[in-house]
Amino acid sequence: MYKMSNTTINVIDAPCGRGKTSWAIQYMNEMRTYTHQFIYVTPFLEEVERVKNAVTTRVFHEPLARKGETKLDNVHKLLRKGKDICTTHALFQMATSETMELLKENNYTLILDEVVNVIEQIPLRKDDLSLLLDANAIDIIENDSGLKYIKWNKDKKNYDTKYNRIKQIALTNNLMYCDNSALIWNFPCEIFLSFNNVFILTYLFSGQLQKSYYDLYKIKYKYLSVQPSEDGYEIIPYGQRKHLDKIRMKELISVYEGKYNEVGDKTYSLSSSWLKKPSNKKLLKILSDNTRNYFMNNYKERVENVMWTTVKGEEDKRNKGKIEKMVSPKGYANGFVPMTSRATNKFKEKKCLAYLVNRYLNPIEKKFFDQYGVEIIQDTWALSELIQWVWRSRIREGLPITIYIPSIRMRDLLKRYLESEVFEEAPINAIVDEPASDWHL
Repeated sequence: MYKMSNTTINVIDAPCGRGKTSWAIQYMNEMRTYTHQFIYVTPFLEEVERVKNAVTTRVFHEPLARKGETKLDNVHKLLRKGKDICTTHALFQMATSETMELLKENNYTLILDEVVNVIEQIPLRKDDLSLLLDANAIDIIENDSGLKYIKWNKDKKNYDTKYNRIKQIALTNNLMYCDNSALIWNFPCEIFLSFNNVFILTYLFSGQLQKSYYDLYKIKYKYLSVQPSEDGYEIIPYGQRKHLDKIRMKELISVYEGKYNEVGDKTYSLSSSWLKKPSNKKLLKILSDNTRNYFMNNYKERVENVMWTTVKGEEDKRNKGKIEKMVSPKGYANGFVPMTSRATNKFKEKKCLAYLVNRYLNPIEKKFFDQYGVEIIQDTWALSELIQWVWRSRIREGLPITIYIPSIRMRDLLKRYLESEVFEEAPINAIVDEPASDWHL
């Protein structure tokens, strides 16, 4: 179970394109190999390659699966040798207690490019939880901090059932209980606390689940920003940051206002549940046609210049297809960019955008934090998701874009962001007036 640590997380919260990754590359190049070992974690494989090529003073190793050895096995082999590692979010999330012990032995520094998924709802049928409790397969235990975990009873450890995944997570003490109805996989926070220093490169951290996760475990985090310096970039306390020029941002972002917005004129229009509702099938066709007209008639854009997104959706027999396919504007299907895209430059030429979704947190995940009195600001989370997606486009290069956001709620959030700094205020728990935790900086 979780034990307190002196580790302080460094959150470098700065707008996309401000130089967070450039600073990280500079930092890894400048630190001596005998004082620092790094693990750099990024969402995409292409970014792994970019960082490996950009850091020239040390050799970064990308974990690979070999005959009889998984990628995680290879991570552990590299950790034992004290090697610098560059890998993806997906592999980092597979970390185990063995990973944690090896990290502690070698005094690693973590650089995390964008937040990771730190909790995930485990799919259950209505009576699964009751069945497992009645069969004495699991117990619900509460630790000294009041957090509720699922414990798999050891006398049923060797049972082979359809609940094997639940068993495996429970046996690693990473399965938590949510409000009498759900199970939540929880990334072991001890992993973060096993590093010498942790740096998270992100923007609008105050609305992200990882912030609430740190609050849940009472993990301290410093709020920092990045700015140009004589030698490249430097990290500064958040209170000293240069504020984003919102006047210039408003000049660069043209938000569509017109009749195409009527399809999203209610608070919950275009939410995931709204998009999947069979009775809204005709409205999805209207949304698709509106988006096509926006791209073709309003701006006469070719597909290589556009990007659009919505929920992918599960196969739904009643709707006869995936939501993405139903919403896809004719002739522009190849312009689809997943709404969770971040930390990539692949789409930096795109100039005509359509955000065809109204973002809300998974209600079970929100309930999970609510039950422990940990606040999640739903609107800040939704805005951070929108901003991350928009900044995949050429706006990150300081070039103008146009955007169609039919959801009145999401459109209003973007307008509020462009007209104030309320979303960029540091969380109450953040340390805003101290330098980074690594004294070498």
